[in-house]
Amino acid sequence: MWSVSESRMFRRCPRQWYYKNIVASAIAKDERRRRVFRLSKLQSVQAWRGQIVDEVISALVIDRLQSKREITLSEAKHSAHRKFERELAFARSHRDLTAESISSPDFVALHALYYHGSIDQAELDAALQDVDQALSNLFKMDEIKNAIKPAVALMPQRTLVFQYCGNSIRAVPDLIAFYKDREPLIVDWKVHSFGVQEAWIQLAVYAMALTRCKPHKDFPLNLRTISATDVELIEVQLLTNQVRRYHLDKDEIERAESYIAESITEIDLAIDNRGYLELADEDFDVAAFAGSCKSCAFREECWSPR
Repeated sequence: MWSVSESRMFRRCPRQWYYKNIVASAIAKDERRRRVFRLSKLQSVQAWRGQIVDEVISALVIDRLQSKREITLSEAKHSAHRKFERELAFARSHRDLTAESISSPDFVALHALYYHGSIDQAELDAALQDVDQALSNLFKMDEIKNAIKPAVALMPQRTLVFQYCGNSIRAVPDLIAFYKDREPLIVDWKVHSFGVQEAWIQLAVYAMALTRCKPHKDFPLNLRTISATDVELIEVQLLTNQVRRYHLDKDEIERAESYIAESITEIDLAIDNRGYLELADEDFDVAAFAGSCKSCAFREECWSPR
């Protein structure tokens, strides 16, 4: 199952990809595989704060807009703060990453707590401030409000899967908006302090997935009748208050297809038709940039003596 995020992980550190996609297993009898699966749940405070923003937008803001009910910034922030405090308390009280803790609805595993035992309060304060800033900026974005207001259906966080080069390609757009008299819109929320990297490849994969997947039963139109180049794409940098619109042409879709094919080939060559029992850590290179190891969830496994 290929995705843009998995591709980026493989190019950043093949061994990290190997731990997450080959070794990790929640149901294997092998204790090592279950341990690596638990490690795969670790995330940075920055990733966690972005997850909170995504979930508040999807579960609260979009739900209210879909049902034509009012939603205020104060409500959104209150929901985010409650979630932040509840999940932080859970993470602090479950640092050992047991299988039982993973099944909790409040489950969050933070890298700093697991590896260092604590998180600097200044980092937590900055993360919550970023959550507030992201939501505040969203509520001020008339361009986004005007773009999604006419939609007849809003679909947050829907998994889309299509086949390409003999592989399943997975994409989960933050929001898909369907309209009565125009082509669909895909919105991608970004929560980065330095929102400078354009995300057109990821958005192109979203557009390809929407127009090539087996549609969900509640999708309101026949997506096979439109092309990926017809889909409107918006990247929203919630911290830097930037909105980028994309209408990709045929050449850009072909470039995205080439990116997928090249990435799949890289991964296939590394695996070479071998399974878990035939592969070893040493078959996969470590990150070229040593700084990547600092925040890696699998540091404990990678650095442990054999």
